[in-house]
Amino acid sequence: MIVLASGIVSEAIVSGGPTRGPISLSAENPLPTLVLTGHAGLRDRLRSVIVGRGAICRSPTSVAAAWRAAGADHRLVFIDVARPLDGQVDEAQAIAEMLALRQGVLLAVCGRPAEAWAVPPGGDDEEAWARQMGAFVFLPGVGSDAGVAQIVEEARLVFQGGH
Repeated sequence: MIVLASGIVSEAIVSGGPTRGPISLSAENPLPTLVLTGHAGLRDRLRSVIVGRGAICRSPTSVAAAWRAAGADHRLVFIDVARPLDGQVDEAQAIAEMLALRQGVLLAVCGRPAEAWAVPPGGDDEEAWARQMGAFVFLPGVGSDAGVAQIVEEARLVFQGGH
């Protein structure tokens, strides 16, 4: 279970866990991470936190670039379905669903903040969709930098066999 500093609690759900086995994460082999969001400020913030935790980070700025980047070997992927690249929710979901099928990839799905779920009704569909896919974590909103750093550390533990 991941408890973010902002008070958001999300359960980690890993369908069978990564099957590539433990990897040695180090300065020579940092955690390869992908950030897919259409919000430039959030993209920069996530990238800063991820790189600050010793991971490498790709953060494309278009749907076309995201599809190309999705073909690379990433272990952790932050995908924003509330503010997707180029405003294309369907494309963000298709990329997430493709990556969810890939063994050894942990998805952190960023949805609308919980307070936005009241309008329109049924807004928790994002979380249900993310969990049905087997997302590592669902973030209603993104939360604090400390919460993002914790997700990076949890992913590192999963791949090092400590989880």
